[in-house]
Amino acid sequence: MMIDNEQGQREGTEITSLSAEPPSGEPVESAAPAGSPPLPEGGELNGQRQSSSVSFNHSGEHGIQAYNLHLNGDQAIPVPITESDADCKASQDGRFVPPRNIDQWEAASKLLDEYGVIVLCAAQGTGRRTAAIRLLRTVTSPPPALFDLDPEWSRPSVRPLPREAGMGCILDLSDLAEQPGERLGTDLVGHGAELRKNNSFLVILATPADWYGHWAEPTLPFTVRLESPDARALVTAEFRANYRGDRVAWLDRTEFADIWKANPSARAAWRLADRLLRASGPEQIQAIVNEFGDWHTEVEKLLNRNRATGGDAQLLSTRVTVWAGALLHGGQRRSVIKAADDLLTRLGLERNPVNVLTDATTSSRLDAAKITRDGDRAFHDTQKEGLPTAILRHLWDEFPTQHELLRRWAIGIAADRTVPEEDARLITTALWKLAAHRHDRAILDGLASDLKGPRRVLAVEALTKAAGDAEFGRYVRDRLRQWMDAKNPSDDKVDLVIEICAGSWGIQQPALALTRLGKAAGHKPFGSATVINAFQQLTLQRPDDVRKAVDQWLTDVESRPADETLRRQTLGSFLALVSSDEGTDLILHNTRDTEARPRIIHAWQKLLSTDDAVDAVVTQLSRWHERFQEDPDRREAVVDVLADIFAPPSLRPGLDRLMVTEEAAILPFWREVLVLAANRYQASKEVSTP
Repeated sequence: MMIDNEQGQREGTEITSLSAEPPSGEPVESAAPAGSPPLPEGGELNGQRQSSSVSFNHSGEHGIQAYNLHLNGDQAIPVPITESDADCKASQDGRFVPPRNIDQWEAASKLLDEYGVIVLCAAQGTGRRTAAIRLLRTVTSPPPALFDLDPEWSRPSVRPLPREAGMGCILDLSDLAEQPGERLGTDLVGHGAELRKNNSFLVILATPADWYGHWAEPTLPFTVRLESPDARALVTAEFRANYRGDRVAWLDRTEFADIWKANPSARAAWRLADRLLRASGPEQIQAIVNEFGDWHTEVEKLLNRNRATGGDAQLLSTRVTVWAGALLHGGQRRSVIKAADDLLTRLGLERNPVNVLTDATTSSRLDAAKITRDGDRAFHDTQKEGLPTAILRHLWDEFPTQHELLRRWAIGIAADRTVPEEDARLITTALWKLAAHRHDRAILDGLASDLKGPRRVLAVEALTKAAGDAEFGRYVRDRLRQWMDAKNPSDDKVDLVIEICAGSWGIQQPALALTRLGKAAGHKPFGSATVINAFQQLTLQRPDDVRKAVDQWLTDVESRPADETLRRQTLGSFLALVSSDEGTDLILHNTRDTEARPRIIHAWQKLLSTDDAVDAVVTQLSRWHERFQEDPDRREAVVDVLADIFAPPSLRPGLDRLMVTEEAAILPFWREVLVLAANRYQASKEVSTP
């Protein structure tokens, strides 16, 4: 079957004076931590020149243990495809249903084996990703390790794509924001040849609307046009895979005749199979068939009710109430009526007190729209599962010229603080699902832009769900990155992205969330509480991912000192990380690594020499003093790290605010740090003197 979801140590002498404060912007003198190797220069680490692409370290037969995750620059992040993946399950022997154009399908495997890359060109929803997984699982034995590639780039390019051995990757290039460069097709030919030598493969998913033009011509020899599989065969396979072979006989019933004749897409057939599997018995078949048709007949009846007996004003009033009820299905009656009145106002009909009081009563308006009440809540027919969603889809489908008005209306109701938050949440939930179904970017952009203040939480929830959507999530994740790549994004958008990255989506896909969070940190003041909280939450749930990402960013800063944007993003992220106990513990543990330690020391030193970061840095160092001064297990190690940080004399004036109390007493902890720092610096000078 095919399902298309389109769907990561010391002694010292007393020091009685401190050097003067260095001028702003003066370079910090280098003092390598004791026993630490020198930092890499010229962008090289362990003899490997660092690039802006993702590089991998393999472990085991199918394992990619680590990859470099850069804040800036083109990269393609690999996301493992697991056996629990719905498309992966659907690609298994005994369950997979091939496309209807079987000749093209049979040619696909040979082309992938020959070229190392293949383009599956088909509309979304036709089962392209299931087909891609099936190809990769059967192209070689043993099959390669399977990955989706989540690209972060300004435009498609083969440069950041992985080339390691034993990989089978899927890259979705549907819905391109702009046409690729002229060399993409030619470069893909060369990339595929390189992959083939390494027994690796790449399957590209594209749509006919995107994959055309001069640049795509070199890929024509390995471009395959796919159709959906036979819908009835797909539903049958799904029944048997779920041990409900007894229901196969249902498919002979007359209720399904029109469906089999239309032979719908893989996505639609999977939806039908899912509803039939959940049915309690055959008596539900007619309702399921109606639901499968998106309740089109029922919606038309609702929208045209009383057309013959009522005038245009009554017809419009009824339609508006139907739409408002669908948008707020299960919401308070007053919210539904408010939404209906607001749309009427936007359509130019006055709704002042006289108009309202001379109009039909609330009960009559709801009855005309066939909306029932349960206490203070209003519902469309609850026996017709999916009817409210179908009404909204119908509205967007049938009135395409009014999308902007409809978006402003719906989002405006959600943003209205006189509407209860639980009702506003019903709206944002309905809207993100509509956006995902229709691939409507403007709806999500509107949620992000117009839901502010206390209502921003609703935008966070909606975009979090949308970012994790199997098919539409790629666009949402790209928008989050684009907003943070802007030179001066609004504070609302920055805070929105931070909250999304710190929430459930960030925990589920930490590699993707961390790059966006790191970029967002560059737009916030040093020591921002929201950034601190975000890094704390991810550190609690995904400490390894946070450690690897921040260490990579520190490496990049060392190799690209002229990149001020990267410097600001990385230092902001690093300070936020060490501003929580969990982040502090992670960084202190990492100082045991002889390669990571110099980068950590240098990050602190850069922060101490950054004017607008000093106050926040002093606050965190004071917190370290309070936390570790009486800690018998870690005090010595912390003092050792701090001594490395303050070894350069130009940084020691910063100890004034930490070392001396208001009563002019010198704190023993910081005196010990100062003595050790001075001795360490003197020792390094003696070693370097010929």
